[in-house]
Amino acid sequence: MESCTELLPRSHYGTFYDGDAYLVYSCSHPGQPAGPDVIRREIRENGNGEYAERHVHAWAGGAAGGAGGALTTLALRRASQLLAHVARPLVLHRETATRESARMLSYFRDGIRILRSGAMNGGPRLYRVRGHRPVVLQMEPVSWAQLASDGVFVLDTANLIVLWLGRAANLIEKTFGAKIAYRMARGPEKGMLVRRIAIAHDGYEQTLPPADRELLNTLLELRSRSMRPPSPVSDTPRPARLYKVTQPPRTSPIAMPSQKPAARLEEIKCAPLNREDLREDSVYIIDGGSRGVWAWVGSSAPVGEARGALAAARGLARAKRLTGPVATMVSGREPLEFAALFHMWSWADARRDIRVRAARSATTKLDAVSLASNAWLAAEAQVPDDGSGSLRMWRVRGEAEGGALQELERPQTAAFYDQDCYLALYTYHTPTGDQTILYYWMGGSSPNDLRNLGAKEAKDLCIKLGRLPIQAWVYQGKEPAHFLQIFKGRMITYIGSAIEYDPSGRRVVPPSRALIRVSGQYAREARGVEVGRGGLTRGACYVLREGARVWVWCAASATGDEREVAKNMAASDHTLVMQGKEKHDFWNALGDRRPLLVASPLKEVERPLPPRLFYISLGAAGQYSFEEIISFSQYELAPEMSAILDAHAAVFVWLGAHSGPRAKDDARAIAQCYLANDPAARDPETPILVISQGREPPNFTGFFPHWKTSMWKGHKSFNAIVSVLEGKAIVRGSNSALHNGNSENRFDQHEKYPLSVLRGPKEHMPQDVDPLTKELYLTHDDFVSTFTMAYNEFRSLPLWKQKELKKSVGLF
Repeated sequence: MESCTELLPRSHYGTFYDGDAYLVYSCSHPGQPAGPDVIRREIRENGNGEYAERHVHAWAGGAAGGAGGALTTLALRRASQLLAHVARPLVLHRETATRESARMLSYFRDGIRILRSGAMNGGPRLYRVRGHRPVVLQMEPVSWAQLASDGVFVLDTANLIVLWLGRAANLIEKTFGAKIAYRMARGPEKGMLVRRIAIAHDGYEQTLPPADRELLNTLLELRSRSMRPPSPVSDTPRPARLYKVTQPPRTSPIAMPSQKPAARLEEIKCAPLNREDLREDSVYIIDGGSRGVWAWVGSSAPVGEARGALAAARGLARAKRLTGPVATMVSGREPLEFAALFHMWSWADARRDIRVRAARSATTKLDAVSLASNAWLAAEAQVPDDGSGSLRMWRVRGEAEGGALQELERPQTAAFYDQDCYLALYTYHTPTGDQTILYYWMGGSSPNDLRNLGAKEAKDLCIKLGRLPIQAWVYQGKEPAHFLQIFKGRMITYIGSAIEYDPSGRRVVPPSRALIRVSGQYAREARGVEVGRGGLTRGACYVLREGARVWVWCAASATGDEREVAKNMAASDHTLVMQGKEKHDFWNALGDRRPLLVASPLKEVERPLPPRLFYISLGAAGQYSFEEIISFSQYELAPEMSAILDAHAAVFVWLGAHSGPRAKDDARAIAQCYLANDPAARDPETPILVISQGREPPNFTGFFPHWKTSMWKGHKSFNAIVSVLEGKAIVRGSNSALHNGNSENRFDQHEKYPLSVLRGPKEHMPQDVDPLTKELYLTHDDFVSTFTMAYNEFRSLPLWKQKELKKSVGLF
């Protein structure tokens, strides 16, 4: 049968049928939103650095009967024809149904729908709601086998809409599911429901009204209820890998099938990757794991290798059984998702370059009041104020010193020791009130037990302060700009511990003799580090202190700004020494440390990547998954969620007001898991900042266009949405925690199993079941049917009575 391609009307955007193939084309400024509802100015590609970012997504459904491969081939063939028609560089994506890339989902603000081709009309239909940019997937057949305890499902019948909420489903998906159920039930008249909505909670189906329970029983047969457990985190952390595409007869470890001639991949390295690893005369494949497989074509690559780039990437994805997106691009048109797989990628964006240069060179108007109205400047400079607020500091005492914290008498001394850990509580005034930041600084040579002790003290202090401070975990040498700004460009880290110079621990006294390497061109970049004999380090400027005398040595390559930073760090009368003009008194004071004085070459100005936003999904204990939101705005943040804002030099964890206690308690662990899972092999000592809704500083809000502090004032909670759907002023039920979307009670936090499994032999018992408390692994309905009472009533009984009841039903 001959295929054809037709342009769909706007009313069909976002609806896909699994028996068809689709092309999605987008064009926008680099890093700017794209989609049918985005209004943008004309893009003039005139060679002045401004260009259009173009993407073509070839989407193929996974239809039954093995037609998925043919649909993919057809979609890619049509995409190649579109590429030739456009005649401009673009990024070509191969998309897989239910595994769509974050970029494709970003075009459809209300999500997408994947429907069954040829589905029977008139009968009941089952849909699953998944993701923050929701994907609504039609499931067939309607049965318990389709439902999972970590999912949200909508059952569409002629007279009733059933919203089924899995026990382990996240609150965001529950909220989207409620909104989608409302749209299905709504008639032509806005706000008028033509069908009723029933809300069924996982394991509580028997608590539905009799008529709704009978209908659900007709479709699903409640007695045969069988539930799939939550899906485990599928992707294990692994670094990205770089392969070079070669042609026979060269040997290589991985051969790609169905290529004429067969392309071969030669593994070059694993992350961290650098831009310099990509040569313009070659074609490379980057395996980004969960972030997709990418083919990169150099500007002077051989024509044959360039044409087979996407096929080689698809072959690698098949060989490694990767089901995520696959894409190909040419040099100079790399999207952000690709560039983020590389270390220190220099981002080419003429408009962003202006903002970055302005932030780097800004020396005035960095006070809190000015930055509140220029949040973009605070975000690019990563400072919420000018560092003129009040400061209190504590040194963490080890167990040998009795533990706990020792407050420092002179916190502005700006002296640190690499074997110590410190807490710094900084308070500054903003137009809306005082803001507090609690920094926890860990020295590079501090032992793990001291770090763990300091983390506990930091948590206790934060709780004591009502959880109001922004929490920041900072590592030596990775201090964020604002932390350095607090110390006015004079922060120095010395070798050893402070108690070596002041046994009382109340003061941090600098040593009288030290050679300090100075880095940075501005106060908020300035840091000094004492140079030891353990290794070779390079620096543009050094400060040499010998008793009362101080020298500032500057290499010939040092800039004027670097020299000024070094002179400011000397902080006293000093002698300026230029490379090649040193005198005998300087060399005599330096002594045998002369080999440590090594000049560094001039560093290029960094062009950092734009920030990225990720939605956090909480799995089993210690397991988290992250869904990227491309082209984000403040509207992507909701009080029910928690999110990661990756600013590359630092990672922010944003906690919504209703995000739940687990997200708040695990905030640092979530950020550490994100860094460990990043295929770019991120530095685990990247600074982590935890921010709560309503107390966002401008160096966070400045990454979001048009931030509004009043946006969430009219926000409807999940509880309120459920009240509207059920037509009640107040939602009442057997489990109020389920109605407000968070299952925090002990009973609902356990995995659920059929009664027959829990009564079975010990050797067949699931590993996570505690044999002493088997009753916790029943659903609510099974518990009531077995014990003739709810769990809360059972828990109030004496322990001996509980034991007797469990024996009588075979659960002891």
